[in-house]
Amino acid sequence: MALKKRFLIKWGVSFALLASLLFIAWPLTEPDYPYSSVLNDKDGQLLAASIAKDGQWRFPQPDTIPHKVATCVRYFEDRHFYRHPGVNPLSIGRALWQNITSKKVVSGASTLTMQIARMMRGERRTFWQKIIETAIALKLEIKYSKKELMSKYLAMAPFGGNVVGVDAASWRYFNRPAHLLSWGEAASLAVLPNNPGAIFPGRSDVKYKEKRDRLLKILRQHRVIDSVIYDLSLLEELPGKPYPIPQKAPHLLSTIEKQREGSTTHSTLSSYWQTQTTQAVERHHRRQLANGVENLCALVVDLQSSQVMAYVGNTNDPDAQGNRVDIIQKPRSPGSSLKPILYAHCLNKGKILPRTLLPDIPTFFGGFSPKNFSENFEGVVPADKALAKSLNIPFVYLLRDYSYEQFHFDLKKAGISTLTRPPGHYGLSLILGGGEVTLWDLSNVYVKMYHALAGTNSPQVSFMKHSKRKAEIALDPAAIWYTFQAMTKLSRPDEENNWKTFSSSQLISWKTGTSYGFRDAWAVGLNGTVFVGVWVGNADGEGRSGLTGINAAAPLLLELMRISEHDRNWLEKLKPTMKSKQVCSVSGMLANPNCPALTEEVPEAAENSGICPYHTEFHMDETASYRVNSSCYSLSKAVKKTFFILPPTMGYFHSKVNASYLGMPPQHARCLSGASNPIEIIYPNPNSKIFLPVTLAGEKGKLILEASHQNEHATLFWSVGNNFYGSTQGDHKLEVFLPGGAHLLKITDQNGHEMKTAFEVVNDP
Repeated sequence: MALKKRFLIKWGVSFALLASLLFIAWPLTEPDYPYSSVLNDKDGQLLAASIAKDGQWRFPQPDTIPHKVATCVRYFEDRHFYRHPGVNPLSIGRALWQNITSKKVVSGASTLTMQIARMMRGERRTFWQKIIETAIALKLEIKYSKKELMSKYLAMAPFGGNVVGVDAASWRYFNRPAHLLSWGEAASLAVLPNNPGAIFPGRSDVKYKEKRDRLLKILRQHRVIDSVIYDLSLLEELPGKPYPIPQKAPHLLSTIEKQREGSTTHSTLSSYWQTQTTQAVERHHRRQLANGVENLCALVVDLQSSQVMAYVGNTNDPDAQGNRVDIIQKPRSPGSSLKPILYAHCLNKGKILPRTLLPDIPTFFGGFSPKNFSENFEGVVPADKALAKSLNIPFVYLLRDYSYEQFHFDLKKAGISTLTRPPGHYGLSLILGGGEVTLWDLSNVYVKMYHALAGTNSPQVSFMKHSKRKAEIALDPAAIWYTFQAMTKLSRPDEENNWKTFSSSQLISWKTGTSYGFRDAWAVGLNGTVFVGVWVGNADGEGRSGLTGINAAAPLLLELMRISEHDRNWLEKLKPTMKSKQVCSVSGMLANPNCPALTEEVPEAAENSGICPYHTEFHMDETASYRVNSSCYSLSKAVKKTFFILPPTMGYFHSKVNASYLGMPPQHARCLSGASNPIEIIYPNPNSKIFLPVTLAGEKGKLILEASHQNEHATLFWSVGNNFYGSTQGDHKLEVFLPGGAHLLKITDQNGHEMKTAFEVVNDP
């Protein structure tokens, strides 16, 4: 008998050990639920959320546990939760006794851990399932801490309808986060998972209130709450019709969701800035609808941290076409908004100084003929004024000299990710919006420039906390400072014409842009505190008359700027140390000995910018009216005088807007032999091929020939081949009919100066 007893004990122990090993090795499979994507602001407040793929409002498991809700759940569902190992033997015994005496199931004896196990399996309640749930509960207690288990329960529990988890329930039933609920509200949520269908908020309120009040009484009895809180909690109303989940940043959520679906994103957005920006966008949207413009977006960035404070990717108007598109991330033509970047790079490389004169004349680059928005020409214009006035022609010349290949490289290195084609695809049109950029990338470039100027080692623009990517751009701080300085001179919209008269007006460095065909209106700017970027247009690319950056986008930018704190001296405080050079007061280039010079601070690469070629000293006759030289005039009688002389075409157009411009003084009659040619042909370009279309009336198209002369009173005589076509004075333009084929244009003036150019008409209309 003793031998048999020892045998049974031995096998019993072995079986127990084997069962224990199997239990430990038994894998714990947890369900892979689809979760809602959740976006919080910088303070952890909910900005937006999307419903999970299975149609449930199921937020991801929270990082923190709302104390009041957790306490209410424990006292209602499992008072001994922190003392049992997942199974409560006393509760099982009590449940068995109640079920036997009642001759029906009136108590399940499930602990919170067992309820988690049941929710994980989702099976029907049977005795065998109860055994399995008990085993899973024990396993869960081994794997997780009590705090983790409570968090799991609060994230998985059903709260009626399609609401799962306490975070979603708190927003659906009380329109605020769970940690801000009162004791009465927490108790109202805690009793729901017990039977969410029978006491769904808004119906069966009597049973619902009985359960809630019973729980509040238990809390009072256990001194969790005092009598005052108890009495006040009893008076609180039950939740009614569910609230909609907040959608304060839906476009950012949709963008984040592409990579972080089913997760909680703690963003850098400020609820205040997001609300203010959204309201401003919607007001502006209503105004733009009158012009058939349905979409717009705005981005606000804190300059010190590079953190996004407001991200409004589009209007929330459900009737607007394309309102779901996140325009901030959508590639669009930038119009002129890249000009400050080119200006800064040209200063950085020493291609120009801040006021270097740039050509502003009728221009033909093969088949590309840029025009200024005003369609006027100034002959020459200082680079900083060309930027402030957003003139196209000077910047096309600037890009030609800088090289579009280099600028294409610079833009990509700075973070413009949408220039996916080779530089030649864009050519010189790149500076006028010939490529596409996103507002996100463009904002990053300008914020990088600010940090390079400020000398701060800050991260790139980000809506995610703890971004580690550094905001770096290879530009001399002096080049950036002069760029931002020029951007402060931009003309403001009509309603802001008197802005300088207000002592509180901000110093804003900003730039607008308008794409070809009036499809995109841009405005970007910074005031030392924030960066603001705005785009206005139609998501489908439809252009609208009057859709310009200055009229459509700038007013919204300036409205947002007014919300921001600012320091009017921010740019002066950031001015870097620079070296001084003698600069020509007229041409803005390094002064030659004949220039009227000023001492100015210049960027590091100023030596590469070249000496002023426009100021030349001449020997003049005794009246100082005519140029002379030693071969035709006694220099002992001559006087020396310095003149500012532009190339003929530049001088011709410059004289139209600047009456003080004298140009080249005339040559003395005795000295005409060997004089430089004062004629310049503007169009056609040498060896160009020209297409002349047939007009709508079916007539042959005309070719407009154009030239300039240093002497505004000169007469020019025009001939093509052996045919004389006429003469011109003042405005040297001539319309001619020409057959297809090669031609030679010859222009002469009354003094015998001559200029020729060959070209070809490629059709014969």
